[in-house]
Amino acid sequence: MGERLKIGIVGCGVIGRHHAQQLQLLETAVTAGFVDSVQEKAEQYAIEFGGRAYSNYADMLQDPEITAVSICTPSGMHGEMTIAAARAKKHVIVEKPMDINMAMAQRMVEECREEGVMLAGIFQHRFDYASLRVKQMLEEGRFGKLILVNGNVHWYRSDAYYESGDWRGTWTLDGGGVLMNQAIHTVDLVQYFGGPVLEVTAKTANRTHPLIETEDVVAALFSFQNGAMGSFTATSSAYPGLNTRVEIIGETGTCIIENNKIIYEHYKGAENIGTHGMDPSVSNQWEPELEASSQGVYHKVYGDSHFSQLSNFVEAICTGHEPRVSGEDSLHALELVLAVYRSQETRQTVLLPLEL
Repeated sequence: MGERLKIGIVGCGVIGRHHAQQLQLLETAVTAGFVDSVQEKAEQYAIEFGGRAYSNYADMLQDPEITAVSICTPSGMHGEMTIAAARAKKHVIVEKPMDINMAMAQRMVEECREEGVMLAGIFQHRFDYASLRVKQMLEEGRFGKLILVNGNVHWYRSDAYYESGDWRGTWTLDGGGVLMNQAIHTVDLVQYFGGPVLEVTAKTANRTHPLIETEDVVAALFSFQNGAMGSFTATSSAYPGLNTRVEIIGETGTCIIENNKIIYEHYKGAENIGTHGMDPSVSNQWEPELEASSQGVYHKVYGDSHFSQLSNFVEAICTGHEPRVSGEDSLHALELVLAVYRSQETRQTVLLPLEL
């Protein structure tokens, strides 16, 4: 095994800890440093996971030992931090969303390209076995002509959750509410499976969280470029918290993912169906692989696929290949979220790509 790639983690909150835990399991990388606006947090993480606690972000970027940074700060800080890292010749993996502003997100992609560094956006659910399987079936044409791609994220967040960070639920740093923060992963899967979106019609509201500026419920209709349609609903007011669900419905196949696992799958020509309508000749082969290959630290919200995405990011740096979720790939989910907000603001159907 060669020398392990040294990664600095920026932001020592819950998601920063999750990144550190996953990186500990990689044989190809190591956490080499931490930085946070609260110095004591960085010091605590450095003791726990190994590496150095930096007094500020600039010091981390000036360290020649650091090859890449993982940005786990509030969303509105992602853009400037990514650009600073690129100019310091550090590769970047940034938590969702890329940024809260489309023009800034595009600048991130351009700056990293110009500086010759990798940029990846965290959408770890693309690496779930359920998502990999659906994408494979789509590419093999098992669904036939797509009819509907629907997504639902019905979670619960208390007032205490929003009070735990003064950036949560703000337009300036969170960039939105349940759609931008919690549901963007599922938004990403809907467009990843359904293809580019042509137009969006949406409504948002704040029903139960008067302490925040942003929405806690969303309902949207999508039209895809391929002619399929879709719907999306999300809320952080579904006490005590329900499921995440994606439905892919085609003329010759249907698949339902719930809480990151396939619960229903059936394709025309595979009529000898098994439990939950799955085709045993195909679907059941994935379950043992899922259990045997799940190497990451499981988190009840994030799952364990950060491990796979971080591994892919490190491999991309080492080989010079594009990461599987590049910065450019990550723009699509952000654009779709912003289109929903624009539709609410204008009370009109919004066409994509967005006019900036």
